[in-house]
Amino acid sequence: MPYLTAPVLAPGTLSSTAQPTLPTGDGLLLRPWRAEDAPAVHAAFQDPVMQQWHARAADSVDEVGGWIEEWRKAWTQEQTAQWAVVDGGTDLLLGRVALREV
Repeated sequence: MPYLTAPVLAPGTLSSTAQPTLPTGDGLLLRPWRAEDAPAVHAAFQDPVMQQWHARAADSVDEVGGWIEEWRKAWTQEQTAQWAVVDGGTDLLLGRVALREV
């Protein structure tokens, strides 16, 4: 299927800047992923409900660390934009939000 719209951002727009931290206005923050988030992401993927609805399985913290590196690299390659959703006061990881096909 052909793309029927032109890109909104010129090439180089994202890769020339650091990925921002974005406040949501309700106490949450969207922040770039960090390597130290890997244990929490791995733990979340051990939940049977997550396994039921997600195509990926997380076999190790190291594997998840690789995902996080991919998510971070995708910003610089202008492929996707992915943020960790965290509590603004404690930095507790709560989720993930992603824009695909940037």
